[in-house]
Amino acid sequence: MPKLEIKSNGKKTLYPLGKDRLTIGRQEGNDIVINEKVASRQHCEIVHEGGLILIKDLKSANGTWMGENRIVEAELTFEDTIRIGTTFIRLIPDHVRAKKGKKAPVAAIVEEIEDEIPQGSMDGSAVSTTLAVRQLAAGPLSKQLAPLLAASVSMAPPKGAPDSTKEIRLINRRGKLLTAASGKTEKAADAIDALRQLLFVAFRTRATDLHVEPKPETYGLRFRIDGIMHSVGEITSKIGDALMNVIKILCDIDISKKSVVQEGNFSVELQARRVDFRINMTPTMHGQKLALRFLDKGTVPDNFHGLGMAESAVMELDRICTQDSGMVILAGPTGSGKTTTLYTALKSINAEMRNIVTIEDPVEYELAGTTQISIDPRNGLTFSSVLGSVLRQDPDVILVGEIRDQETAKMAMQAATTGHLVFTTIHARDTVGTIFRLLDLGVEPFLIASAVTMCISQRLVRTLCDNCKRPYKPDASQIRKMGLESRNYTDLYDAVGCKKCMNVGYAGRQALFEILMFNAQLRDVILTKPTITEIRKAAGEWMFETLNECGYRKIIEGQTSFSEVDRVASMA
Repeated sequence: MPKLEIKSNGKKTLYPLGKDRLTIGRQEGNDIVINEKVASRQHCEIVHEGGLILIKDLKSANGTWMGENRIVEAELTFEDTIRIGTTFIRLIPDHVRAKKGKKAPVAAIVEEIEDEIPQGSMDGSAVSTTLAVRQLAAGPLSKQLAPLLAASVSMAPPKGAPDSTKEIRLINRRGKLLTAASGKTEKAADAIDALRQLLFVAFRTRATDLHVEPKPETYGLRFRIDGIMHSVGEITSKIGDALMNVIKILCDIDISKKSVVQEGNFSVELQARRVDFRINMTPTMHGQKLALRFLDKGTVPDNFHGLGMAESAVMELDRICTQDSGMVILAGPTGSGKTTTLYTALKSINAEMRNIVTIEDPVEYELAGTTQISIDPRNGLTFSSVLGSVLRQDPDVILVGEIRDQETAKMAMQAATTGHLVFTTIHARDTVGTIFRLLDLGVEPFLIASAVTMCISQRLVRTLCDNCKRPYKPDASQIRKMGLESRNYTDLYDAVGCKKCMNVGYAGRQALFEILMFNAQLRDVILTKPTITEIRKAAGEWMFETLNECGYRKIIEGQTSFSEVDRVASMA
């Protein structure tokens, strides 16, 4: 027989759901009396109707809530939590019980998490967190995911993170909804539930990538959070195989093929936004390995200030984005935030007054009012071939996803000198390295000098956790390396680790920027086939900050650590 779990003021009580109708309120005479100030005398009722368990509000003054929604009547399932003020009511199955008087591992973790949530004032964050941990008690991956969510429970949930797995609506690449009910077998339904659980915890912990890695008899799960991999645990081959098949179905790719590389995409609809996912499955010695990338355009800022750029750099970029021609090149390794910066630039441009076209591999975020094109080399759609066609589409602004060859580089630069504003990326260590990479591709120096307006090099560093970072006095080598001998500074900070940052000492990331403006002196030097030293000397004050200088500034401000900047920017 199902039971109702009532949690209020840190205490839990179980009530058997034996009657067809149970009333809940603060007045004596109700089947369940709750000591809750905001509850009405007769607040709500739970009834059995047509094989369903329904929760009905009895015109209460302060409402009966399911998640963030005030309800009049709703079906109550084992995944739902009802809130009345600071009282939480949850339906639990009868078979969820501890053996030999001990709490089940997952139930113990859930109780430990909930005990750490302040009961005095249930603000939006605390309510959201309480609802989130309830998700751990059900589902095929509860045991694996509980510790990760437990480690992050003290953090405020990211903006837009779901409060329930039920908020995650799986949309296949054709735009159709996939639900647990779509699974024709219990195995398929469990796999759909497992995927929703994985995505739910990924959203709550700010993960950007999910890896499912085949092993001889199991699958390993890992999340990438703030650029660092976190092991989640292992799942059985049975669940792992079914999970891979569900993802293939969502991406509309052949589930029978396992010895070839497969790629695809699907989406998730949340209450406030839609998030896209790109997947790659690559065969290994034990089976296919899945890499799933989150493509959440909600993380793209509306302006350059949101990227954390210095004010002087923001002013220059804003000015360039209003120009009719020119070229901005971003350099940096994979995962350094180049695409986010490029999309921020495009969002700052009025798409109604200007024709914006992007050429990408593949399209990562959908931008309103923008023509976006994915390259497909197998069908002859390369960056250079598509760019040639785009130039005949009367564009004002062109984004070329990446310069990989001489032909693309020359065409993009010629476009920048003939009345088009061009944004692109290239793989180079820093801004000066960008110039030498273009020369190495065989681009004529005069074309570089005349076309390029600005080079940007970018990296992402983790931000210190404000709750546990500790001050320290830098040693002589750090003072010398950071040039602090003649500067005023207080203590620097280092990472420690606590529950609020999942014991890593960092929470979130921010960008480091090195920005090089092209001036007449620099253009003259480029024409002479210069050395790196000559270019750096010519850049002079037109290079706002090097990557290291930007990182050192953030260290002095207490935003990140010396070791983190050294890890990310030392090779630049």
